[in-house]
Amino acid sequence: MYEDVAVELTKEFIRMESFSVEGKQKIIAFMYHKIKEETDAEIQIVDGHTENPYLIAHHKNGEGYHLLLQGHLDTVSLDGLQDPLNPIEKDGEIYGRGSCDMKAGSASNYAAFKYACDHQVKGNVYLMYSTDEETYAQQTVSAFERGLLPSCDLGVISEPTDQALMVAQKGNAWIEVEFIGKSAHSSMPELGENAIYMASAFIQAFQKYTEEKFKKNSHPLLGEAKMNVGVIEAGKQANSVPANCRIVIDKRYLPNETINDFQEEIDIVAKRLKDTYPAFRYQTNILVDCTPMEIDSSSEKFLQLKAILEKELDRKLKVDVFGGWGEGGTLAKYATDTLYFGPGNSIYAHTDEERVGIEAIKEVTSGIIAIVKNKCV
Repeated sequence: MYEDVAVELTKEFIRMESFSVEGKQKIIAFMYHKIKEETDAEIQIVDGHTENPYLIAHHKNGEGYHLLLQGHLDTVSLDGLQDPLNPIEKDGEIYGRGSCDMKAGSASNYAAFKYACDHQVKGNVYLMYSTDEETYAQQTVSAFERGLLPSCDLGVISEPTDQALMVAQKGNAWIEVEFIGKSAHSSMPELGENAIYMASAFIQAFQKYTEEKFKKNSHPLLGEAKMNVGVIEAGKQANSVPANCRIVIDKRYLPNETINDFQEEIDIVAKRLKDTYPAFRYQTNILVDCTPMEIDSSSEKFLQLKAILEKELDRKLKVDVFGGWGEGGTLAKYATDTLYFGPGNSIYAHTDEERVGIEAIKEVTSGIIAIVKNKCV
């Protein structure tokens, strides 16, 4: 029953465009009315008239386990798909924008939440849907900061994992570095300070420093941190010495690091340059800080969860790491151990062949319900 609920809801979700602001508002409103009609849960829409509304539903029945089922309903652009809002079934799979990332997983989460409400399980079960995961990823932060979500014993995020258990992910931070020089005419460059030259010297030194440092701090599951300079902006015309140059650095950092380590790396390299380059000046601005996560895969807590799922699905489950970034990093930041477990293979996410298996949806749904049955008692 609940597995079929998840499959049908996946199709309904695909039919609803949720890339635009209007689409996000409509899909959140749709789920608000669905949950209100089908369960007795407390439910609220937060920031409903903004570009990024989100929804929180809460089933409470006495004291006990705190479980958070979390997912996002926004998608990337519809470009590239001929019929992106038509859930086409073919060879046991459902095609359409968002089918894999992550409308099927969000549907599985709802079916498990509905089970919790229908069976009046003990404790607290929360369901949260965000609509900014593909862009800003700040709604889950907002929910915790506003006290709308508490720290929970476990968070389950049904991003596409091909039904494997993903136990760790890197963080993703962006820092803007602005280099401050002095303008002059190109016929007299000695009268100015070229900010592009500063940026060039910094980038080369920063690349060398971080490559050496990252090799010494490798994570057993996630490997080394990664760094990339993805943006550089400077200059207006060739006959002027540029007074400013801006770069943006992307760092994929490890669970034993913080944004402060990233900032310190920049400052260390800048200080070294300052020692030999007196005119060197810079300032930084943190643009994005999406934190990492890790649940100890050798812990009793994780092994119990793994055993519950393997018993329900009657097979061994692969344990792996989440390759991109997901909102599990935010859950971990607010003391909520997180498990990624969802239908679909991430290689199809954001592609013109986006799809998810019907049996995979059913399997994930039954697995999450098994966690509810075993923990919320």
